[in-house]
Amino acid sequence: MKSMTSYIVLLALIGISVGCSSISKRHPAPGDQVYDRHILPGVPAVRAWSGTLSSEFTADLIESVHQEERAKIRIDSEGSPNINVLTLSGGSIYGAFGAGFMDGWTQSGTRPVFKMVTGISTGSIIAPFAFLGPEYDSVLKMMFTAINTEDIFKYRGLSILWSGSLLDSAPLARMIELHFNQNVLENVAQAHRQGRRLYIGTTNLDEDRMVVWNMGAIANSGHPKALDLFRKVILASSSMPAVFPPVFINVEVDGKTFDEMHVDGGIKAEIFLTAATVNITEIRRQLRLQEASDTRTKIFIIRNAAVSSSPRPIPRNIVQISKQAIMSLTKSQAIKDLIHIYDIAQKQGFDYNWVSLPNIESATMINFSTEEMHRLYKVGYEMGFNGNAWRKEPPSIHVH
Repeated sequence: MKSMTSYIVLLALIGISVGCSSISKRHPAPGDQVYDRHILPGVPAVRAWSGTLSSEFTADLIESVHQEERAKIRIDSEGSPNINVLTLSGGSIYGAFGAGFMDGWTQSGTRPVFKMVTGISTGSIIAPFAFLGPEYDSVLKMMFTAINTEDIFKYRGLSILWSGSLLDSAPLARMIELHFNQNVLENVAQAHRQGRRLYIGTTNLDEDRMVVWNMGAIANSGHPKALDLFRKVILASSSMPAVFPPVFINVEVDGKTFDEMHVDGGIKAEIFLTAATVNITEIRRQLRLQEASDTRTKIFIIRNAAVSSSPRPIPRNIVQISKQAIMSLTKSQAIKDLIHIYDIAQKQGFDYNWVSLPNIESATMINFSTEEMHRLYKVGYEMGFNGNAWRKEPPSIHVH
């Protein structure tokens, strides 16, 4: 979850912390062996690098269609599959909007079963439950309305000088451990075997690249460390660098164990569909699909923040100026991502739908107050229930 205010404060403190040598050493993975790293020994295809076509991910997505055929899932009256894709953005406290929207969507009676769900940053926390279905709406509501700041992080005080982050995310890690339990893992694994797919994005800081994780493959692996990795990926995707500590994920190279430093996936993308990890042309060819599909494939995007501008006088101090600048950059990235996915939808003949938080006054993104999160949840619920919030065209890059 992105804590913009804390990140800005850190910038002011960076000069103090530079040169501190008390942070424990690590064992980074060799950069020349990027593609030869094993996350769960004996379990292939649990992740792919953004921007690099993965033959394993492509084959897995093709297999997912065959799994659905065997399970006779999502077949309409004409014998063709209905494909619904949900992608969830970052947004910190504004994730309460997305959680509320899912609940309202359920209550409207129009929420579909999703073939694929992707999530990043705060969207990575919502994604698994949105993937599993309406029975988890109550869990999402609790996670985004029955918590406060102390349930997400603790201030470090002077330990910031040797800790590597401004805040301690141990409370968030405990919350993830509580809610993402063995039962959730088994349910994700079952959905994976039925041909549905769940992807979450993190940023590998060592490689300066986004990583897409096949969460169903992890859940279905049967590996004794599967649950631990599942939780780590979600925590990493939610960990704004320097604000929250990075998450170290062990990898094996030539029989030796190294670590990778993973942080918030929102550093690389606010929203992602497949992050160019699969070859859609090859998938169409192998499945013998027509070049341009009809609108049975529907993409739904929930942007857990506003995309329009909110002009206001900015106080003349480094915290407020930097905060506004970073929020503007994040918003611009989200708009570009919405346009990029729209272009994909146009080329493939997909039905494109997106929604975002209205441009309403809200507390700072770091203030996880129960009252504020209830308010954002209610806004999302009402929009999801009414069903008229979806937009068919992306925002302009110059949106106001």
